[in-house]
Amino acid sequence: MQGMECTNAVVKRARASLAGIALAFGLALALGATPLAQNDRVVLKNGKDKQVRIKTEDLDGVWYTASGGAGNTVIRWSEIDSIQYGGAAGYDSALEALSAGRIADAAGQLETLAADAELRPVLRQSVLFHLGVANAQLGKSDAALARYAEVLSGFPKSRYTLPVGSSLLSLYLAKNDVTGAARALEPVLAAAKDAGSDAPLQAALGILRGRLLEAQKKFDEAVSVYEGTVRNAKAEPDMVAAAKLGMARCAHARGQANDAEQRYRELSKIDAPNAILAGAWNGLGDLALEQATAKRDSDGLRIALLSYLRGVVLYVPGQGEPSDELERALAGAARSAKAIGELEANAERKQVYLERSRQHRGQLASKYPGSRFLVGL
Repeated sequence: MQGMECTNAVVKRARASLAGIALAFGLALALGATPLAQNDRVVLKNGKDKQVRIKTEDLDGVWYTASGGAGNTVIRWSEIDSIQYGGAAGYDSALEALSAGRIADAAGQLETLAADAELRPVLRQSVLFHLGVANAQLGKSDAALARYAEVLSGFPKSRYTLPVGSSLLSLYLAKNDVTGAARALEPVLAAAKDAGSDAPLQAALGILRGRLLEAQKKFDEAVSVYEGTVRNAKAEPDMVAAAKLGMARCAHARGQANDAEQRYRELSKIDAPNAILAGAWNGLGDLALEQATAKRDSDGLRIALLSYLRGVVLYVPGQGEPSDELERALAGAARSAKAIGELEANAERKQVYLERSRQHRGQLASKYPGSRFLVGL
């Protein structure tokens, strides 16, 4: 009996201990403590991953508090392959819908998340950004502009600073409203005064400022800004490539075709983001189309078409990235194919090219109904 009583006592103590652990776990959740299962997973390019609780995602990388509260630690974007947020099933579902092309469904889910006052800040900036993306794709430019403005005002060093700025420019230029673009970008460009030696932020703001100056046709000033980014020894390679692409566009706009072509070709051969490579090939396409149209040169028009198709097929934007270069590539492909068809003497080949032109234009109109590249197409 004594042995049985001893065993029962041990069992009771064990049950009490488990109950205490469960209670403590529940209290920790109620008080906002983070169990391991709720950590975020940062997958690195070297195949490893880190289980951390992300505090912010800034231009320079992902910041989190090191174990033991020893201080904030950063993981640079150049090291990161992907991020999986703990306890973010709703966010994951919304992005899956956005990626699958169910834009209205994604927008509805994201609106619900944005209305949650308890949403983690690191998730809120991503939700607001992707809401802007979804609304832009739905042709709701004013709603997209409002969400992008929230990102810039609420997260002045956001990882989305450059894509948001680029998207703002695109949306305002689609309205032919350069003044509105300058006004919308004013708060974020003003952040440069407070950025100090923050090289990533300075570089990103330099790209935005240059893009705005291009839109205002102040090409000399734009080149000066881009050159500053290229000379910035601490600027990330992607920012330097974006600045060089801006310089190529300025050379093109100023009628310096040979200089522009050389710059575009150099960029087309480097390891760079798709937006840079698509921009370089679109630039080459524009040059070839201009020259071939003037000469009524079918071979030159085919070179232009193939250049644009790289931006349509190979160098497409990732989820949430600005679609300017894809829209530009689709419009250029439509123009090139139409020009080839109009010069083609063979009736069958003529119809093939004209049909390709209609397909590219249709794709642009259906996917980006508010695109500024539809004008005159």
